[in-house]
Amino acid sequence: MDSSQTNQKAWKTAMSHVRVEHVSLSYLSRPGDPPFTAVEDVDFEVGEGEFLTVVGPSGCGKSSLLLAIDGLMPVARGQIAIRGQPVKGPGRDRAMVFQEFALLPWRTVEENLWFGLELQRLPRQELKAAADKYLALVGLTAFRRHYPHQLSGGMRQRIGIARALAVRPEILLMDEP
Repeated sequence: MDSSQTNQKAWKTAMSHVRVEHVSLSYLSRPGDPPFTAVEDVDFEVGEGEFLTVVGPSGCGKSSLLLAIDGLMPVARGQIAIRGQPVKGPGRDRAMVFQEFALLPWRTVEENLWFGLELQRLPRQELKAAADKYLALVGLTAFRRHYPHQLSGGMRQRIGIARALAVRPEILLMDEP
């Protein structure tokens, strides 16, 4: 690679908000079996303020790729970087809306929304303000005291979206929202 190519690559990496570079993801199955490759040699970048949609058939590794970007799944090969820094695990700069609702059944809608904010140790007043704002945004203010089992699937998914937005992430990862 000549110096102009090196400089161009450095500039592109600096401008990338998310960079997925030759990433492969594998799962271990039973002991003695070879690993199952879920994703192989995926390469893309997403700039600040850009949206990217990953489309493919069921089982092609879309969810695995999102988990890896979120830092919840290790990369077998390649690298994922955010603002030029390798992803080593989950971070406050990212939030994930899971394909399956991932709501805590013993908590109300409002308390589920608070979950990520409680991990940041925000005061109760800020938790309530966030609930007011994000429940209104997803049209579920009237259901704040309900439990997940009392809601439709679409309503549960909207709570997951509100919970992810409430932590004000730089990067929002959404798995079939």
